[in-house]
Amino acid sequence: MQPHTKESVSALADPEQPAAGAKTWLQRLARFNQALRRIIGAPDYAAYLARHRHIHPDVPPMSEKEFFRFAIDRRYAKAGPRCC
Repeated sequence: MQPHTKESVSALADPEQPAAGAKTWLQRLARFNQALRRIIGAPDYAAYLARHRHIHPDVPPMSEKEFFRFAIDRRYAKAGPRCC
């Protein structure tokens, strides 16, 4: 066990600083949520916005409603044999 230093005690007492464990937990939860959405095939508007800003910075992105309509149309417009 490490001895407490003045800096480590002040960091623990600072209510403005988020706990490192909480930040890591929230990051893990966000990644799990993103992975789950990808597994079930749900469109991810936040990922779309990030990619759109990177690739097309001069073109305005679709609204959230337009994005979901586009994603649903693209997913179910595929022709071909379906079992259900």
